[in-house]
Amino acid sequence: MIDILSGIIKRELTVDQAYDIMEETIDKFHDGKIKGELHLLLGLNKYEWTAIGHSLDLETLAKWRKNGWPDVCCNCGSKIDYKKYGWRIKENKLKCLNCD
Repeated sequence: MIDILSGIIKRELTVDQAYDIMEETIDKFHDGKIKGELHLLLGLNKYEWTAIGHSLDLETLAKWRKNGWPDVCCNCGSKIDYKKYGWRIKENKLKCLNCD
């Protein structure tokens, strides 16, 4: 297992290298060469994995891990607890489900 976000934060990996590792890990998983949960194999928690599924880029996600996730909607300012979900990603920003 490698923690791709930690690698970006510590500057041990470039963002491109982290994407390459992610792609290679996903390919190996689908080819049956490795087993486990993909997010754990990449050192991600379930919220980070979900954010990637919503198209958040790894550079922004690494910043969120380092500095803390936003706690308000970027559009309307309503409180968001990312651990309770009720959010989505649009243009690398956290939005509540009530905003477009």
